[in-house]
Amino acid sequence: MEGIFVILMPLFAFLIIAFFGRRIGDLTSGILAVLGSAFSFVFSLYMVFKSLHTPVQIKLYEFLPLEGYTLTVGFYFDALSSITTAVVTFVATLIFIYSIGYMHDEFGKWTYKFYAYLSLFLFAMLLIVLSDNLLGIFFGWEGVGLASYLLIGYYHNLKKATNASLEAFVMNRIGDWLFIFGIIATFLIFNTLDIVEIFQKIPTTQSALIGLATLLLFGGAVGKSGQLPLHTWLPNAMAGPTPVSALLHAATMVAAGVYMVARLYPLFEAAPQTLKVVAVIGGLTALFAALAATSHTDMKKIIAFSTMSQLGYMFLALGVGDKGGAMFHLTTHAFFKALLFLAAGSVITAFHHKLYDIYNFGGLKKYMPVTYASFTIGALALAGVFPLSGFWSKDRLIGSYYEASFVWGLLGTIVAFLTAYYIFREGFVVFHGEERFRKIDPHEPKEVSSVMTVPMVILGVMAVIAGFFEGWYVHAVGGEHKEIHLNVAVTSVAVGLTGILIAYLVFVRRVVSPEGMASVLAPLRVTFKEQFFTERIYHKGIAGGYMVLSKAAFYVGDRFIIDGFINTAYKLFFRFAKDVWKTFDIKSIDIFIHWLALSMFRSGRVLRNLQTGLLNNYVLFLLVGIIVVLGIMLYALDRVKG
Repeated sequence: MEGIFVILMPLFAFLIIAFFGRRIGDLTSGILAVLGSAFSFVFSLYMVFKSLHTPVQIKLYEFLPLEGYTLTVGFYFDALSSITTAVVTFVATLIFIYSIGYMHDEFGKWTYKFYAYLSLFLFAMLLIVLSDNLLGIFFGWEGVGLASYLLIGYYHNLKKATNASLEAFVMNRIGDWLFIFGIIATFLIFNTLDIVEIFQKIPTTQSALIGLATLLLFGGAVGKSGQLPLHTWLPNAMAGPTPVSALLHAATMVAAGVYMVARLYPLFEAAPQTLKVVAVIGGLTALFAALAATSHTDMKKIIAFSTMSQLGYMFLALGVGDKGGAMFHLTTHAFFKALLFLAAGSVITAFHHKLYDIYNFGGLKKYMPVTYASFTIGALALAGVFPLSGFWSKDRLIGSYYEASFVWGLLGTIVAFLTAYYIFREGFVVFHGEERFRKIDPHEPKEVSSVMTVPMVILGVMAVIAGFFEGWYVHAVGGEHKEIHLNVAVTSVAVGLTGILIAYLVFVRRVVSPEGMASVLAPLRVTFKEQFFTERIYHKGIAGGYMVLSKAAFYVGDRFIIDGFINTAYKLFFRFAKDVWKTFDIKSIDIFIHWLALSMFRSGRVLRNLQTGLLNNYVLFLLVGIIVVLGIMLYALDRVKG
């Protein structure tokens, strides 16, 4: 039963901080969050060794008995889930430690809530990773959605932060509804939500609904992992604190979509047409996001687009049949992407959270050597330079792409070039060249405190050595071992080094004027920076169009047609009534109508008080909503089975 403590530790930390954080203080709350994650990591290591060869399933209790089936709550530890848990908790622990230094200036402003949200975030992610049934995954799925909403909008006094949290919430709700219908379809096919039982029934089940079920489940992954077309929330989520960005992109929410497809991979393999859709969406997103990253200037958004692109890489690998390679890249990506975000956060901290545009920095190499080294190691790993971890995981994927199709291989190679270019463009502009920050902030920047640099150093070490465990990892999770194709590896590294060289020549040596290039390529630059105008289409076209139609419906339909018709009928009727009954008082009817309208208005003002801004109330509303949705789902399933 030791496995239960893996998931309970962050939950205990969340509950203690949520209820007593105001009394114990911000620093103690941060330490408790770190301890909850660290103990979870220790227990997860124990479960890795225990479940590596023999899976461990823990059934806690029967959640809800139905006719012919009982919903249970339980956890399933096998090589895939236990190793993923160890990676998630390890990276989360380092980010939690880093956050104590990053949020230090916020102490005294109820920062304990931030640490409570972080612990809730980790607990929900572990629920996704370890649940032995789709219902448990659904609860974790919604939990990370709630936690991300709270953390992205943590700076609630900033309009861009609240807008970003709402956008993330809405986009994920679209994907979550698809995910819910996918769970229902899966239950209708297999009459169970238990993952192991589903896998056992796949060989003997012939149903056209499997394709539909997997498409719907993948729709949930598209929303959660920020893939096309539900992608716009992911770069905008950078409005939250940098530790949130690191946790969100490296170890929790966006990784959930890739993990879910890998967890249910035997089900997806039974629907080859769905895997083709997975490959297409992943490939297009990888290229789309890489192009967007080449033109953005926000330090964190560039890394965010990189995450979107790398997740597309993983989905493309899943689509072409390389589950082991996709999950190994997810693992190495967790180390070097967290490292890049923490390095970016250190730069932002050094300038008191006021500067974000890469062209406002410059020349930081000599002032922040640890941050510079950390960012460079992360960038080299992301670019796939030998022998760092990204080389082993990314080159394996590109080899798999070429095995599946020359088109996919070529796309992967192009994205590798773009990746190396945009990440070193950011590094060269921020850490080399003219000290542009002096025009804005005359103070000399300093390296951040050790509580922030030590996690970066540890992640830097992991970004270097993690790739050497590729053979062991893929064998452990049941993937196919593949020898590295020498020609693919050489080509990939050469392409990556070419991207780095071009960035160096343009932004350090300035053999070509970056400003001149930007001017000549302005149409392309604007198109890429605007994400091919998809965000404008969503915000101005769809959302804006909806508001215009709503206002038109209100003024034309409600005010002109409905109110006009009622007023005309009202006047005609009571004029007729007055002619018939001389004593009929029209003014009393007017008073009644106005009283009714005023009552509705006042009732609305009372109901508006439900928006309290208190987390406890919102959690209660969320639980009630989940119970209602589950009730509807169970009623529908019962009617279908009946």
